[in-house]
Amino acid sequence: MPDVPMPAALAAALPSVRHLAEALGAGAAWAGRADTPVGDVVVAGPDEPLDDVAGTLVLAVGVRADEAPGFVAAAAAAGASAVAFKVADGQLRLAIRESADRSGIGVLGVPAGLRWDRVEAELRSVLTYGGRRGPDGGHDLFSLAQTVATLTHGVVSVEDGAHRVVAYAGPGEEADELRRRSVLGRDCPAAYLELLREQGVYRRVREGDEVIAVAAQPALGARARLVIGVNAGRRPLGTIWVQEGAGPLAANADEVLRGAARLAAFQLVDHYFRGDARARLGSREELSHGLLTGRFDAGALAAHLGVDPAASADVVAVDLRLPPEGNDAQRAEAAGVVSVHAAAHREHALVAQACGQIYTILPCPSASPVDDAPLERWAADLVVTLRRLTGTAVQAVVAGRAGRLADVPAVKMRGYHGLQLMTRTPDDPVGTHTRLTPALLVRDTLDLLRGAPQVRWPAIDALVAHDRAHGGDTARSLLRYLDAFGDVASVAKELNVHPNTLRYRIRRAVALTGLDLDDAEHRLAAVLHLRLALDTSAAPDTPFPTV
Repeated sequence: MPDVPMPAALAAALPSVRHLAEALGAGAAWAGRADTPVGDVVVAGPDEPLDDVAGTLVLAVGVRADEAPGFVAAAAAAGASAVAFKVADGQLRLAIRESADRSGIGVLGVPAGLRWDRVEAELRSVLTYGGRRGPDGGHDLFSLAQTVATLTHGVVSVEDGAHRVVAYAGPGEEADELRRRSVLGRDCPAAYLELLREQGVYRRVREGDEVIAVAAQPALGARARLVIGVNAGRRPLGTIWVQEGAGPLAANADEVLRGAARLAAFQLVDHYFRGDARARLGSREELSHGLLTGRFDAGALAAHLGVDPAASADVVAVDLRLPPEGNDAQRAEAAGVVSVHAAAHREHALVAQACGQIYTILPCPSASPVDDAPLERWAADLVVTLRRLTGTAVQAVVAGRAGRLADVPAVKMRGYHGLQLMTRTPDDPVGTHTRLTPALLVRDTLDLLRGAPQVRWPAIDALVAHDRAHGGDTARSLLRYLDAFGDVASVAKELNVHPNTLRYRIRRAVALTGLDLDDAEHRLAAVLHLRLALDTSAAPDTPFPTV
């Protein structure tokens, strides 16, 4: 056991072995001194020296069943609080329980189906944050690392400024020997560090946001990698590494890394100061939502978010086209992907979820021209990624530019209404407010007419009522004829009727309504009233809430 006892006040604030087992859920088990407080989690293999494990939970990775009792005793002698092993049936072996009782430490049984990296992430969340999850449902740097691994198809490690691994993700079976040694030892092997210094890699990552390719080093068990520095101004905070797995990295891996590095800076600052990174993320999420909906003063919010209050901002709205209930985890994962893409596209990008949709606020460089084309291309790439991730018909709307941050809520509403309209064309990945403005104008006009029942053309109502009573199609044929500028051939083909049949329907509609097809106002009024009268959908969607 440790030579110096843990202070009582500190021990009382730490979770116990039993608490950690409960956090892992069904299938977990505990034995021995289950009330022992745990201050940290370390990973160790069967042949590794147990250094610096006092007061920690040791994850016994790769330790065989016959080695487990001896490993418990060795961990206890080194001052560990507890040891974790995999269990297949929720039961720790008798020999392990007896060794824990003799050694005076706790033992945690980890469900066999959980990967060790996931176990470490879950337990660190409990140790550091009491098990609370952030607004994205994730685990700060571990969540970000997983997003990067998903987007790049690689194996990811996040290191702090001392080259210690603080988060990792990606297929464990595709990790090279160097990555495995880094994770198990929690830092980068000295020989590889020396090679990187000789090549000037660390000097270059401290100088900016360059993504650096590092060639494979077979002698050191290292596959090819990409690396980028995580910096706060001129202060280097750490690095993000992406190792090639079974296949090549994604073509946009450089862009993903640039976005991830900007996001990681917030969490690595908290890592150094032992702050609650999730609290900072929660605050940023809430402030972004406040800016999006206009709940608070835009100037004050901008100051907290590090954005110039006078800046203009582009707004892009995304709908995953998921059912409204039961998909929070999928939305959270998608929001993480959007955050990385947005941060790569523009500095100080903000992402907020609202009413099941995801909104990106992209502050603009000063005096930048308004141009939907680059944003539309960026949104199209994002939709491709999200469709692959969710398997749904994701759509996005480039809602336009807010001249100042206080105008963001009004521009957000454009995106919201644009996404409503795009449900009619699910194959279209991206729309822009510029292209959707005419349809939005017509929809708003119909909403006004719907709320004014005294403004009606009785003859059109009578025509629609006659069709419904007798199973006719005269009113719909007239609407399609007017929409098509009188192109009989195309409308007849669409309705699957002979052109003469369509001509007869139009003559009959004119006779019944008194419509003058040569009068522009008659035609406009007929189109609006026919669209209103033939609309069998429910009332318009409830406006996007601003509270």
